[in-house]
Amino acid sequence: MNIDTVLERLHAYQPPENWGGHIFLLPEQVMRDIYQLILDQGLTQCLELGTGFGATSCAICAALEERGEGQLTTVDKYFHQPVNVQVLMEHVGLDLKHLNIVADELGYNWYMSDLLKTQQEENTTPIFDFCLLDGAHEWEPDALAFTLVNPLLKPGAWMLVDDLDFKLRMIPNWQESHGNHSDRELDTFQMRMVYDLVVKQHPEFEDFNMTHNERIGWARKKAPRKESWLKRLLGR
Repeated sequence: MNIDTVLERLHAYQPPENWGGHIFLLPEQVMRDIYQLILDQGLTQCLELGTGFGATSCAICAALEERGEGQLTTVDKYFHQPVNVQVLMEHVGLDLKHLNIVADELGYNWYMSDLLKTQQEENTTPIFDFCLLDGAHEWEPDALAFTLVNPLLKPGAWMLVDDLDFKLRMIPNWQESHGNHSDRELDTFQMRMVYDLVVKQHPEFEDFNMTHNERIGWARKKAPRKESWLKRLLGR
């Protein structure tokens, strides 16, 4: 399905009265770039760490549907109600066969530990060729998340880290949700720490770049060289 159609239908979605949420948690241009990345690079096995309400999942699954193959595994602590990824997928008209929904109350790090255990026990190869990290937005879970996802990524896989420019005190009701945090935790750009101190320092990764006003951090797991897709994106 074309990304323009996906975005048009998402904008047309009417959530239940008094829901109060916001469907688009990722900028639309980033959703377009992910969609195009999947098509241009022939990506088929995608991982989304932090489902939210599912708008970005729709963009990823639309690209997989356009390719005619592949699956998105999207992981969150909650399967939100009344608005969630399945509701939006059905509204947009996307085939659910490309979607694997995981709701694990312990979070995506525990889910990835299960995948790693299976990989070790069955001596299987890495699974994913794309990962979007857009979940906890805190140093401790997400620095670990990158460490855990690395062995699950194929050579040449793309890693995208969202919200490098975000800090917890920017949440409108931060006192309610994160009032027990220290000033350092509240006022630090924690995802920028993850990107700068963990992702960019990892010897297996390259093609580092920040886009969309330094909100998005890109990286690619090393593989036999070919033309850099990200360089073409930046040069458009």
